[in-house]
Amino acid sequence: MLLLAKILVTFFTVSLLAQVAERMSPRHAGLLAGFPLGTAIALYFFGWEQGTDFAARSAVFALAGLTSAICFAYGYWQVVKRRAGLRWLPVAVLSGFACFFASSLILQFLPANRWVSLTVVVAAIFLFRTLFRDITETQINRSAPPANWLAALLSKKSNTLMFRANIAAGSILLITGLAAVIGPERAGLLAAFPVSFFPLLLILHVSYGTAVVSATIKHYPDGIGALVVYALAVSYLYPLLGLHWGTASSLLCSVAYLLVYGWLRARRQPA
Repeated sequence: MLLLAKILVTFFTVSLLAQVAERMSPRHAGLLAGFPLGTAIALYFFGWEQGTDFAARSAVFALAGLTSAICFAYGYWQVVKRRAGLRWLPVAVLSGFACFFASSLILQFLPANRWVSLTVVVAAIFLFRTLFRDITETQINRSAPPANWLAALLSKKSNTLMFRANIAAGSILLITGLAAVIGPERAGLLAAFPVSFFPLLLILHVSYGTAVVSATIKHYPDGIGALVVYALAVSYLYPLLGLHWGTASSLLCSVAYLLVYGWLRARRQPA
């Protein structure tokens, strides 16, 4: 029953966000990719299976682990900015995973202190925003015919949805299954894996090319802010409010961040 619950929760959450994201520009898709999808589901099931104290401690390390999620995007981008051909996609994926796990190996030695973790991830956000700053903005041309057979296959909404949901569900099952074995520290770092962003990159890469992928990556550090708020809130609220109310309250904090951020962005736009 618990296994089925993990699959269904992940599938329906991915489906909902996918319907929203596909109507957005790369900038908004990059921001939405930071919505606490995989991390929220992973921490929720940590709390369900291992207890809220375990999940709250994991959230502290998930907070720092979001640095690794941005490193994943950076590793992927390092390949696609040099090699535009679709045949380089597996290399980009391997580069992303290598950066994620290399960063996680370092971050596991951090003290279990939420303010240290917060300082690390905020510094990473500003660093990578600077590194991504010169990436050219690119809009998705949805009227263009599919560039290859994979793009034609993924042009069907049902196929795209199943692809994203299957990767997300598989990731959640693996992360939550390992939690009791590897402990809250390493489980928290794994919970920061970009469960929704990873399949999004693959779909954009196949369907629209590396320019759109790069433009989406450019705005990923800004979107990570919602995950930062969520993980920080969980570390406080799970012990205080319990699993369900703690999750709901943390999600509201995340949504509030995205609304405030969107409002500030809109005010900065030229009239």
